[in-house]
Amino acid sequence: MPRISIGRTPMLVVAALALVLAAASPVAGAGAGSAAEGSITGAVRGYRLVDLGTLGGRISYATAMNDRGAVVGGSALADDFTFHGFLWRAGKMTDLGLFRPMDINNKGQIVGTRDDRNGTYLWRAGKLIELGTLGGAFSSPRAINDRGDVVGMSDTADGRYVPFLWSRGRMRELPLNSVSDINDKGQVAGGRVHGTGGFHAMVWHAGKVTDLGAGPFDRSNTYAINARGWVIGWMFSDTQRERGILWRPRPWTATDVGTLGGAYTQLKSINDHGQILGMSQAGDGNEHPVLWRRGVLIDLTTLGVGANDH
Repeated sequence: MPRISIGRTPMLVVAALALVLAAASPVAGAGAGSAAEGSITGAVRGYRLVDLGTLGGRISYATAMNDRGAVVGGSALADDFTFHGFLWRAGKMTDLGLFRPMDINNKGQIVGTRDDRNGTYLWRAGKLIELGTLGGAFSSPRAINDRGDVVGMSDTADGRYVPFLWSRGRMRELPLNSVSDINDKGQVAGGRVHGTGGFHAMVWHAGKVTDLGAGPFDRSNTYAINARGWVIGWMFSDTQRERGILWRPRPWTATDVGTLGGAYTQLKSINDHGQILGMSQAGDGNEHPVLWRRGVLIDLTTLGVGANDH
C-alpha cells in the first residue's frame, strides 16, 4: 500500500495527496510548462484541504492512507506529551491507544507496533493480533496488502535483523536486506547488498529475487510498489545525490523522474495509474512538493500546495 507522511498542527490532507492515493482518472498526456500545469489543475479541481483534527493536543501526524480515504497515524493528547495512535474515517478520529499504526489496507486492517511491547501487531475489526518475530525480541512492520499479507523487519534468534513476510498466520524470512512495500500480487519491494559495498533495489516474488540495478555509485533502494508492479525508489547521481527512480517491468526499465532544477528528488508514493508524489529540490535550493505523471514533473506549489503540506 502507498504510504504518506504528514506533520501538521492541526493535520491536513492536501489535494496533491488525494490525487495520488485516490486513483484519480487519468487525463490526456500533457507537454511541459503551462499545458501540463493546466492539465493537473483540472485533475485536482474538486479536492480540498481537510483538517483531520487531533486527539486533544496540538500535534498530529499521518503514516498511511488507503484508497477509501481512511487515514492512520498518531496524535498528542490534551497534555501535548502523551501520543496515541488513531484511525480517521468518515470525519471521525478513533483513539487506538498505545497502538502505533504504520499502514492500512482497503479492508481497514492496520499494522503497527505498541509503545508498551515489542513486536508487530495487526489491528482487525477492533482487535489487536500479535504477529510475533523471527525468533528474536523485536519486529516492526512496513506495509500490508489487501490480502492481509504483512512485510517488515525482525530480529532473529542468532541476532540478525532481516526482512519478513507474514502471511496466513506464518512469518518467514525473505532473502533481502531491506523491505519497503508489498502489493496485492504478493510482489515485495526491497533491497539487498550487492558485491563489495554496493546495495541494489530488488523485487521478490514467488521465491525469485529480481535485481533492479543501480547508478554509478552502485547504490539504489525502493520506497513503494503499486498493483501493476511499478516500483519507486532512488539511485545516487554522479554527485552522490538522491535521484527519484521509477522502475517498470516487462522488461525492467529505470526512469529518472527529474528535479525542479536542483540536485535531488525524493519520491513518496505511487498509485495504480503510475502517478507519483514526492519532494524535489528547486533551483533556489528549497524543497517543493511535486507530482509526476506521464513524464511530466509538476511543482505543486504553483497550484497552491504549501511546501510543508506533504
